[in-house]
This record gives sequence, C-alpha cells and structure tokens, in this order.
Amino acid sequence: MELAAVGQGARAFLYMERYVIEGAKTYSPLASRTEAAVRYQPENEAPSFGLVTVCAPRDRVSLFQADPVPGLLRHFVRPEGVLFPVHPATWRNDAAEGIEDIRALPPSTPIQVAPTASTRTVLALEQLQGVPDHYIKLHYPVRISRFNRELRLKNIHNSVAVCSDLAHVLFDSFAYLPDSLGVALGAGGRAWGFLVREARARPFVAGRFLIPCFALYAGDLKHPESPPLLVQMIARLGVDPVPFVIDRVLGPIVACWATVARERGILLESHAQNTLIEVDRDMVPRRVVHRDLDVWIDPGARRRAGLAMPFLGRGMAADTDEEVQGHYSLVYDQFLGHHFFDYVLVILKGYYGADEELVRARVREIFRRFFPDADRLFPAGTMFKFRNGAPPDSKATLEDMRQAPGWR
Repeated sequence: MELAAVGQGARAFLYMERYVIEGAKTYSPLASRTEAAVRYQPENEAPSFGLVTVCAPRDRVSLFQADPVPGLLRHFVRPEGVLFPVHPATWRNDAAEGIEDIRALPPSTPIQVAPTASTRTVLALEQLQGVPDHYIKLHYPVRISRFNRELRLKNIHNSVAVCSDLAHVLFDSFAYLPDSLGVALGAGGRAWGFLVREARARPFVAGRFLIPCFALYAGDLKHPESPPLLVQMIARLGVDPVPFVIDRVLGPIVACWATVARERGILLESHAQNTLIEVDRDMVPRRVVHRDLDVWIDPGARRRAGLAMPFLGRGMAADTDEEVQGHYSLVYDQFLGHHFFDYVLVILKGYYGADEELVRARVREIFRRFFPDADRLFPAGTMFKFRNGAPPDSKATLEDMRQAPGWR
C-alpha cells in the first residue's frame, strides 16, 4: 500500500484493517488462531456480508449511552423499537443463548458490513442520510485468538462507561473512538447485545486520517513489494528515523497510556490493533486514537483520585498487590511492549540500523516521566504474561516471565 492512499479516508482505512496485516500476529502462539468462518475473517476477498436485524421492544433491552451522535441514536433507537443486529453465524447457532427468543422478534432490514481487524467489529457500509459512519461490535461466541468473543451486558455497560469517563482526559495527543451506544437484550448478566462505535475520533479535528498501528510495520497481503508504511512515512517527511519514531509514535503512546492509567485508573489495552495514529494531510502523526474500551479498571487508583466506580464487576478482580502488579505489567509490558513496540523496533533496526538499547532507554525515560510512581504498581524487575498452556475453556491466568522489562 502506498502511504499517499491514506488520504482516501475510510476506504483506505478499511483496506489497512483487512489486508495490511502480514506478520502482525506472531507475538503469541494463539494470536492468529480463529474459529470464525473464512467468509467472516477480515482478509477474505468478499467485500461485505449482511447482518441479520430484528426489532426489539424497548422494554426488553438495556440501553447505554455516552452522548451518541443524534443521527446514530435515531437510527438504532426507533419509535417502533430498537434495531438489533446479530452476526449471521450467531443467528444460525442453535446453541447461542436466547437465540430462539431473538429469532421470534419482527425482522428488520439487513445491514451490509465489512469485517475489520478484530473480526467481530464490523464497519456499516450503507450511506444513510443523517447517519454518520460507524462500526458495530457484535456478540460472536467463537474463539478468536485467546478468548471467546461474547459481548455480555457487563462488557457493554463498561465500554460505554469508560467512553464517558475518557471525555475528562485533557491531553493534546490523546483521542478515542467512542463506544457511544450499547444495547443488551435479555435478563441478568447473561444478556448480550452490541456496541455502536463512532468512526469520528473525540475530540474531533478536521482534515485528519487514521492508520491502525499494526499497519505501520505489517506487510500488505496484496502488494508484498510495498515497504512498510512507517518506512514510507520517514522517507516522505525526510526525518531522522529514531527521534521521529520516538517523538511522534512511541513516546505519545506511552504518555497517553500512563496519563489515563494514573489520572483515571483505566488501563487502556494500547496494543497495535487497539491503537491508531492520526495523521494530517502531510502524513505527519498528530494524535494517538484509542479504540475498544472494554478494559481493566483499577479501583484503587480511582479511589485515590477521588473518582467514582460506575463500572460493573470488581475492576481488575485482583485481591493482592501482586495481582494488581501483574495486570499492570500485562497491559503495558506485553500489550504495548512485546505485542507492539518490539515490532516497531524490528523496523528501526532492519531498515536503519538503530541501536536497540538506545531506543528502549529513550522510551523508558518517557515512561518514568509520565508515570513517576510506577514502582508502586508494577512488579520490580520482572514482567507478567498470559499463561499459554492453560486449557482452552479455562479462565486466562497470568504467569511471571522472570525477565527484566525492556520498555519501563
């Protein structure tokens, strides 16, 4: 893919989501595993597929809002009921919880969508008057990577609550794609549904374009001869590679993550799939845009900051200091460091002969500057990761890697 194509906006972004992914999922033995049918996977050749929709009575759904755009709210919440989309694989799954009740509801017009990098989050393709571009995150109870991709009431509630909370983050390089509307159908914690994610970042700045961070270093499945977008960006801008990548990419990501964690107790999962770089028309990175807000919350951090806990569940579900430290390490050391920054480092070393330790040291300085009290929350001298050998249907557990952290 040519960097100039990024200026095509939504069309280019969807292409990057689906095809600029070569080599991006090698960070774990489970990263590329999927039970999704080929036709629903992002890299398949089909341009779209249809979501089944029904009209759900308003009194049978739980509705969650974080200041959605009025056109979106009107599109999904209608006088006759709530437009309720269902993934076609879930619709056909007789074992899906409550599916018979949903099949009995009045049908509505199918929605044509295209899959994105996460598979179960899809882009609505129809251009309807008054309805802005948006994504739909679906209940899709198949295993993709490590987890079964259910979307329960708790996940929906917490995603929208985090979206509302992030409106209080005032940081120049920080933005997010809002999960501004959520719907769950059914009773109790087993209820499931969908989230609507707006395609326009908040706070909005005109004349900007988005690049998924994995597309900065991944290969293009359709054009393998194209150099990585990050290499093209460095050449186009004529900049010194190492200072540019640290100052414009890695550094702002660390600063955003640390600021949100310290000030709000929200541990954004800022790996390369959930993190986007916003560039201007000259392809200069300007902000870090975060998406997928069903994340861990640190109740202790929010309590110390005098913030409420408008979230369901027990936050990080951690009972000891060691467990809290394990969660912080997993999200920063693994999701940011190993799953993302290590890949950028390969580009810097392979194309420019960068000094690995110099890059790591510079990023560590930025981390310490924005998270000066990190020693209280992170494990000393080691990192934690998900245990790879756990049975496929068991709860994910953490294990001590007994390795020194490289990025903090």
